[in-house]
Amino acid sequence: MTGMPSTSAQEHWSGVWRRLVEGEAIRGDLNALPGSRKPKLEEVLESATERFLSTDRQNLAEHLRSSLSQISARLHSSQALMFICPRDRDSGHVCVQLDSHERSPLAEQMMASAGRWKAALNGQTVQIIEREDGDEAAFICASLSCQRVILLSTFIDQQPGACLMLGTSPDTWIPDASECALLSAFLQLAYLVTDRLAVQDVLRQRDSLLQRTERLAGIGSWHNDLVQDCLTFTAQSGEIFGFSADTRWINTRQLLERIHPDDRHRVAGSMQRSSDTGEGFDIICRVCPRAEELRLVRVLADVVTDGSGKVVARFGSVQDITEAHERTRQLQQAAQVLESAMEGVLIVDALGRVESVNPAFTAITGYPASEVVGVPVQVLDKGSHNRAFFRSMLRQCIRQGSWRGEIMNRRRNGELFPQLLSVTVLRDDHGRISQFVAVFSDMSRIRKSEKQVDYLAAHDALTGLPNRAGLMTCLQKAIDKAAIKRRRVAVITIDLDHFKHINDSLGHPAGDRLLQACARRLRERLRDSDTVARQGGDEFVVVLENVVSQKQVEQVAGILQDLFAKGFDVGTGRELFIGASLGITLYPEHGSDVTQLLSYADVAMYAAKQQGRNHYRFYTNELTQAASDRLELGSQLRAALQSDDELQIWYQPQVDQDSGNMVGAEALLRWQHPQEGLIHPGRFIPVAEDNGLMPDMDHWVLTHVCQQLAQWQQEGQPPFVVAVNITQPTFIAGGLVDRLQELLARYRIDPTWLELEITEGALLEPTPQVLNTIEGLKALGISLAVDDFGTGYSSLAYLQRFRVDKLKIDRRFVSSVEEEEEGRVITSTIINMARGLGLAVLAEGVETEGQRAYLREQGCTICQGFLFSRPLPLDAFSDWLKY
Repeated sequence: MTGMPSTSAQEHWSGVWRRLVEGEAIRGDLNALPGSRKPKLEEVLESATERFLSTDRQNLAEHLRSSLSQISARLHSSQALMFICPRDRDSGHVCVQLDSHERSPLAEQMMASAGRWKAALNGQTVQIIEREDGDEAAFICASLSCQRVILLSTFIDQQPGACLMLGTSPDTWIPDASECALLSAFLQLAYLVTDRLAVQDVLRQRDSLLQRTERLAGIGSWHNDLVQDCLTFTAQSGEIFGFSADTRWINTRQLLERIHPDDRHRVAGSMQRSSDTGEGFDIICRVCPRAEELRLVRVLADVVTDGSGKVVARFGSVQDITEAHERTRQLQQAAQVLESAMEGVLIVDALGRVESVNPAFTAITGYPASEVVGVPVQVLDKGSHNRAFFRSMLRQCIRQGSWRGEIMNRRRNGELFPQLLSVTVLRDDHGRISQFVAVFSDMSRIRKSEKQVDYLAAHDALTGLPNRAGLMTCLQKAIDKAAIKRRRVAVITIDLDHFKHINDSLGHPAGDRLLQACARRLRERLRDSDTVARQGGDEFVVVLENVVSQKQVEQVAGILQDLFAKGFDVGTGRELFIGASLGITLYPEHGSDVTQLLSYADVAMYAAKQQGRNHYRFYTNELTQAASDRLELGSQLRAALQSDDELQIWYQPQVDQDSGNMVGAEALLRWQHPQEGLIHPGRFIPVAEDNGLMPDMDHWVLTHVCQQLAQWQQEGQPPFVVAVNITQPTFIAGGLVDRLQELLARYRIDPTWLELEITEGALLEPTPQVLNTIEGLKALGISLAVDDFGTGYSSLAYLQRFRVDKLKIDRRFVSSVEEEEEGRVITSTIINMARGLGLAVLAEGVETEGQRAYLREQGCTICQGFLFSRPLPLDAFSDWLKY
């Protein structure tokens, strides 16, 4: 083998390639080879160089093969092979063989053992290989189908870069030094092209990797040439700022236009400070990449300075942190919720060690975080549950993902407390348990509240006694025990007599204090085994167990009546005395269930009231029939109010003693029952009260009285006043003034003919509604009288404030003036008080000459009573008017 280097040709082609890479024109450069006219081989190589200008990775092998074909033809070579192995790479080798798109065994071996082949070149640029030189030489010649191979090599930085094998016959001439130099330069050119394409591939791969990495991380990079005001950026940066894919550079103004208006001044200021100080910046701002879209980004920048230290450029990164910021915000929010939650939170790892607790955990259990974090959770299981319970809880958590229930746990101070616990299992991406989260609330207050609710549901809030619900429970238990032991049970219903008068006259607070005092007396006097309950209102119930005989119950009833016979101090400055009516039933004689016994006891109690109050009655079957009759009477009364042929208005004259003339009359309601005949108010008024018919009855009376007044006025009767009783519910409920205004307008009557009588109780509570009603009555011209004055809570204050016109002295005081000094004192006091206040006064219930004489002596001249006339039906009263 003989080497033939040529330095001048190599330098020439190296210069050609350098200018080629730098983009300079090479036309005519091949003509500049020193010392010769342009040979044919040069033309071949010049043509190859032109092809290399436009080649790429896909066309490289074909262009090399075309060049090999021309070189082989020029050098009379039957076969050729080119092997290029870029330096510092174990891949990217190129092996091209003439007229073969498939690799020959030689090519396969060279690609597989590039390092060995590069070492075999031995630093020689030209070698001659004969078939007889050995097995390897024979293999090479056989692979190229020739007897002799001319091997030309080129070296880059003293390392083999490429080789060319030309298959020839023994009689073929060997290229001279000039041609070898040209071929060596060609190899260098092929090497550089291959290396350039390999570098471009690596750069493209790295650029693609960078773009993918930036896209995955949401981070883009950028460079800002401050001298040219040119900002270039990667595709990811453009995506973040909302620039189109084909935009590769922008100026500072275009960048700031994408910044949110509220952040624009701050960003511009950071950029200016960076230019002035030569320091980078780190800033978070909002950008508007597209319409109605807002993203949060973090911009990092560093600076590039020139030799004088002036900032000439900036480079850096931009990261879209919108989702990360939202996740951080959510985590912070979750942490704040956890810190401020009223429920205790305990987080345990998969091994059962406590990882963290929240403040509520400490507040509920008393354990500070420093004592529990890192310790086994079993340390906290000090309640009333055994290990089997917690193993069952753990199994359910693992199988179903959660457990929820109420347990008893123990605080740090040893106190047991109920705990509503919810345990949830957290798993990682592989489905393995990572944590247990326990959320619990202290149920102590709730359980206490539930007990209070249960207590209040079964007890009266005013007296603390069992209410109706509690009574029914206690009575049922008493019945059940009595049935087993074959004993008797007594049920005593107690209703306070005239309790309504106390509320009306002294007010509800006084009535409440009286009820509390009654409850205390009953509870203190009876046995612990007996039940005292308040059904509601002024009604109490006593349940006596282990009753031996009816006589025993009678003795208890007498004791109860003695309790109420003593005065009560309710804070009014005087003792109150009140009676009680009792109704009694016995188990099993009168019934076997709770409802029946209570119902029959009520029936017996009403019978005791009808007997004259302050009595007791045992239940009998006849009483049930009376109660049924009472219920039926209520239905009939409701029907009577809808017709005009049963209810009647009777009138009782009011007479002036001085003149003997009638000056007024009181309208009194009577019921002419179709079957029973005339029913007096003492029977049907309580029925109306029980059935809520009093307002309807008041309106019925007012309507018919106004209708009759209109008739009398049309007939020319001399003026007189008709007094109509208005019950307290009607007076304080509202709507009375509107009703009267409508009646006055409809019948066109003089309002001075009409007077309304109300009890003292209606004036005790000066509500806005009561004040408006009185003001409306005065505006209509209707007078106002206080009925039964002196029987309630008589007060000079309300007489003055409510501008009443008349006081009516109750018949109980009038009937006692002949026999009792107290009656005379009260009566004279009322008359003098009315005279002092400028009020009219009327005495009702005057039945004797002695009563009339005393009243006249005291200055009360207007009287009403049987002495002058009984209540008269309309026809009789009309005749009475004529005389």
